[in-house]
Amino acid sequence: MGSQQSTSISPPHPTTTTDETNTGAPLTNIDTDLNNKPKRKKKTPPNLHGFKLIEYKCRKKRRAYDLCSSTKHKSFVAGRKLEDEDGDEQSCDDLFNIYKECIYKGMMADREKRGLKIPTDESALGGFVEDADE
Repeated sequence: MGSQQSTSISPPHPTTTTDETNTGAPLTNIDTDLNNKPKRKKKTPPNLHGFKLIEYKCRKKRRAYDLCSSTKHKSFVAGRKLEDEDGDEQSCDDLFNIYKECIYKGMMADREKRGLKIPTDESALGGFVEDADE
């Protein structure tokens, strides 16, 4: 004779309740508020090292600068001035400086991690260190 398969239906998990809106959907006791959700630390790709890792970490700052620069260039080509809320011509310099600072800080951290000496004042990175000290 053939063997019979038995299927067992397990009762709902003991911490489950039903939705109060009478939909019958199970709810768990886990906090469902999106604002109280624990923040996950984003992992960097394991295959990035050196400057590629620095570029990856500064990518959002670069995108902000690239978007500003592209928008400004498009308005220039169209013959329009791109103005901010105060009526002044929009500048992307602040966004570029934020991106540049991210790159320099990453380069300094990488140099320290590798045990390299402090860059000379004649280099761009040395000039950044000198300005940061002031």
